[in-house]
Amino acid sequence: MSSRRPPETRVGARTAGEIEAAVTRLTTGPAAGSETVRGALAAYTWVAGHHRIAPVSGATGPEDPPDDAELDGEERAAMRRAHDKTAPGDARDFSSGVAQALAWVLGHIDHQP
Repeated sequence: MSSRRPPETRVGARTAGEIEAAVTRLTTGPAAGSETVRGALAAYTWVAGHHRIAPVSGATGPEDPPDDAELDGEERAAMRRAHDKTAPGDARDFSSGVAQALAWVLGHIDHQP
């Protein structure tokens, strides 16, 4: 499935085209096997509308890609899981990747994970 948004459409602080470029970069990148990278990729594919199920909370949204409020909520859920010392290390790393990617999408950080 491809993005349902035109490339110039804003998603948070980014464009749909920038998010699709991140999906492509992480899909073909050399670090694609790390849990942090897998989390970032899961976030980007969810934001792009390739998947309806949020990567950490498991929430299922409407048919359209998530809106800014859903992105913000998922970022908070990912940050909570990333800092949960009772969660397995792989789950914390995956959640950290999700949180970082969503922070970039929302414009909270400038460095793209």
